[in-house]
Amino acid sequence: MKNRILSGITILSFLSFLAKAQTGEQILKQKIDSIKMAALSEYAIKYPRLRQGFIATDIIGEADIKAELNGKDVYEGRAQMTRIRSNINIPFSQWGRNSISGSISYQQQRFQVGELVNKDPEFTAPEMTTTKSTLGFTATYIRSDSLLNRPVYYSGSISGLTDELSSIKRLTYFGSITMPVKRTQNTMLTAGLAIILDPSSPIPAFPIISYWHKYNYAGLELFIDMPSRIVLHKRFTRKSWATIGTEMGNSYAFFNLNQPQLPQNAVYSTMEFRSGASFEYLATKKLVLGVNGGLFTTATSRMFDRNKKPDDYFIKTKTGSVPYLSFSASYLPFLKSRK
Repeated sequence: MKNRILSGITILSFLSFLAKAQTGEQILKQKIDSIKMAALSEYAIKYPRLRQGFIATDIIGEADIKAELNGKDVYEGRAQMTRIRSNINIPFSQWGRNSISGSISYQQQRFQVGELVNKDPEFTAPEMTTTKSTLGFTATYIRSDSLLNRPVYYSGSISGLTDELSSIKRLTYFGSITMPVKRTQNTMLTAGLAIILDPSSPIPAFPIISYWHKYNYAGLELFIDMPSRIVLHKRFTRKSWATIGTEMGNSYAFFNLNQPQLPQNAVYSTMEFRSGASFEYLATKKLVLGVNGGLFTTATSRMFDRNKKPDDYFIKTKTGSVPYLSFSASYLPFLKSRK
C-alpha cells in the first residue's frame, strides 16, 4: 500500500510537472504568436493590401465624358460615379516555407450619365442611372526558397470575377518571382517578374519593383511599389499617420447589351490613378478608420467583348480629372492560418 501511495504521488507529481511544462510551452507559443501578429500589424499599416479586410465608400466628382464607337464619336455628356468597395483576406494554411491564402472582394458601382449630346444619328445613347455589382475571389500559394544563395519568393494565384453566383465570367492566372536586391537599416529594394495568363490582359508579363527608404531626419518613409503606387508615409503618433502620393487601380463591370450592333456580353474596364492624401487613425487595437481625398484620373476606359482583349474594344470613353473623397474602415491582421 505504501508503495502504491508513493507511486501515486510520483505519478501525480510527474503529471503536475508535465502540465506545468505544457502550460509554459503554451504561454511561450502565445507570446511568440503575439509578437508575430504585432509585427504583421505594423507591416499592414504601411501596406494596406495586407490588412485582414476593409470597406470603403468613394464619392467621385462629376466629369465631362466623350464616347467613341469603333473609333467614331457617338456622344458627349456628364458622368458621375460612386463606389462601395470591400475585401477580406483569409489565411488558410502554412507549413514549412509554404502558405495558402484566399480573398473575397465585392464592389458596387453606381453610374450616372446625363446632359447627353448625341453625335451619331444611327446610335442614340440614353441618359441613365445604373448600378453594377462585381464579386471576386482569389486563391494564392506562396513559397519562400533560395536561389544563388539569395532568398527568393514564388507565388501563384487564380482569380475570378462575376456579377452572378451561377457562373464565373472572368478567370485570371497570375504567377510571380521576387528576390531582395538590397537591404540596409533604412533601405530595401526588391525586384521580380509577374506573369499573367488572361485572354483580356494587354500584356503577358511585367516587372515588379518594390523600394522602401526611411528618412530619419524627417520621420518620413518612401514607398515605391511599381506599378501600383508611389507614396510618402508619415507617422504622427502610435495611433495616427498620413500618406501622400499616387496609387493605381482598376475596376470591372459586366453588361448585357440589347443592341443588335453590339456584343451582348460585354466588360467595362477602367484603369485609374488616385493622387492625393489620406489620414488614418487606429480607433481600437485592430480597427483603422481613414479618410482620403484628392484628384481622380481615368487613364483608360473601355468596353469590349467578354472573350476578347481590351485592345479589341468597341466603345472607348474619355473623362477629365475630377476631385474625389473616400471614407474607409479596415482591420489589421487578426486571423491565424490553419495548419
